Amino acid sequence: MLLSARTEATLPRREPAVGPVVAAIAAAAAATAGALADAVPGHPEGVARRLFAEALGGADVAAIAWPDREEPEPRRRGAALVLALTPLEGADDLDGGMPAGTIFSLRPAGTDPADAFRASGRTQVAAGFVTYGPRTLLTLTDGTATTTRILDPRSGAFRPPVSLCIRETSPRGGPDATRRGETAPTDWTSSLASLSAGAQRVLTHGGLHLRPADIGHDRDAGGVRLVHAAAPVALAIEAAGGTATDGRGRAILDLATDDLHRRTPLAVGSPREVASLLRRLDAARDAGGSPLFAPRGLLRA
Repeated sequence: MLLSARTEATLPRREPAVGPVVAAIAAAAAATAGALADAVPGHPEGVARRLFAEALGGADVAAIAWPDREEPEPRRRGAALVLALTPLEGADDLDGGMPAGTIFSLRPAGTDPADAFRASGRTQVAAGFVTYGPRTLLTLTDGTATTTRILDPRSGAFRPPVSLCIRETSPRGGPDATRRGETAPTDWTSSLASLSAGAQRVLTHGGLHLRPADIGHDRDAGGVRLVHAAAPVALAIEAAGGTATDGRGRAILDLATDDLHRRTPLAVGSPREVASLLRRLDAARDAGGSPLFAPRGLLRA
């Protein structure tokens, strides 16, 4: 049975339909946290997918874009919103005691719900992510502010929200720290499989989180999915005073796509640290090096 979760999830700046959908996501997140803690039989990603599908069964959304489907799943005709949802990412790290996460994004459905997902990330009316670890954190944004809530496992309710603002100074070594001549700072956290956990770390402790391009990928060879991951994380980061870029000087929220599953490199952090990273990447490109985000480098995009 799906656990109930109470959360102050209403985002007053946006249309009222957002609140009930976010509340359903919060309920599913609480259920997923319980299932992961209790080691419910079945593959974790499948368990999370089932719990979120159950919670969203009556949600007033026109379509849901799941990461394992080529096209959005049609839902309620005429609904005002569409939802892009990754029920569980970073699941491969769970066996090692590392965090996993859920990422979601809400956009106006418009006249064609399928096309709504392909617009730039600035059309999002709400977004957020859940981090499952020693504590379960639900982070939400409406594009003007970013807040986080901690799940009380006894009651199944999320505690009152706390506002987040990204620190300007990196917690380890400063934004210009490098190792072995690489362009990546020493405090990058892309070793985590969970983007949610990396983004949460930036929001609470500062630093940079990088997802460079990958060799041989068949969809734009980028680090993370634009619609399902990069855009919602970027909305939360920018609303907390940070910057989210593709490493080539383009803001993630300005990117539109013809491909629901397009991937993109991603760098998030404070404006000063991201600007410093971009300067180093540009200098390396000009020098003919192979930086992490270079168009033709070792990790080419």
